[in-house]
Amino acid sequence: MSKATLFASAALVAAAVSVRAETYVVDRWPGDIDTIPCSAWTHYNDGTWALRGSLKVGASDIENVGVKGDAAARSLDKRCGK
Repeated sequence: MSKATLFASAALVAAAVSVRAETYVVDRWPGDIDTIPCSAWTHYNDGTWALRGSLKVGASDIENVGVKGDAAARSLDKRCGK
């Protein structure tokens, strides 16, 4: 592989990593979970739903949001499918 190809590959990876994930603004958590689109969630085989992005609730920014076995997860199951 040439140096130019390696450089181009590295540039593409760096560009992909630098893309910022979406931040979803909600007034109430988990009450406003229905305002976040289904496409923003990943559903895992164990029943966990993980948000691809972060939440902004008031002045707080929350990352690594996941729900499982609670009212929020049941809402996502119903609205977005299992």
